[in-house]
Amino acid sequence: MNRMFTLSVAAVAATLAACAKSPAPADESSLRALDAAYVEAWLTADAADQEKAVLALFDRDAVIMPGGGLPSENGVGSLKNFWFPDGAPPTAVTHFTHDIDEIELSGDLGVVSGRYTLSFTYENQSIAQAGNYLFVAKNGAGGWRIKRMIWNDQPLTEV
Repeated sequence: MNRMFTLSVAAVAATLAACAKSPAPADESSLRALDAAYVEAWLTADAADQEKAVLALFDRDAVIMPGGGLPSENGVGSLKNFWFPDGAPPTAVTHFTHDIDEIELSGDLGVVSGRYTLSFTYENQSIAQAGNYLFVAKNGAGGWRIKRMIWNDQPLTEV
């Protein structure tokens, strides 16, 4: 009887473990989709929708390391204040491309690196820049989210 009970408990535990939602296996196409979603989020015309779309792609504890030697920003709240400060005029991104050079995967972590070009208007000033970028993403229950991002850029150019 005791042996039968132990086997039953083990069978139930194994069944429950098999039903637990585990992250989808890491694959290159998912990281390409995350990269494309990041670009598309910035191209969103409505400022509130843009903010929501961009920040949704980041892990709540994400860290960005901006170009130009600016200090790191830690956590999605800090990212919001960096990119979308309260009371600031919206940034209208008019052109944004990412050209992926490389994607590397290891388990639930992925690294995407490449070059970007960006044009935007802020406070009636049109600006263009180009540079390199790299982000580290983690695949979890909510899908792929950016954990770390760094970019460097050439000096801003007025257009």
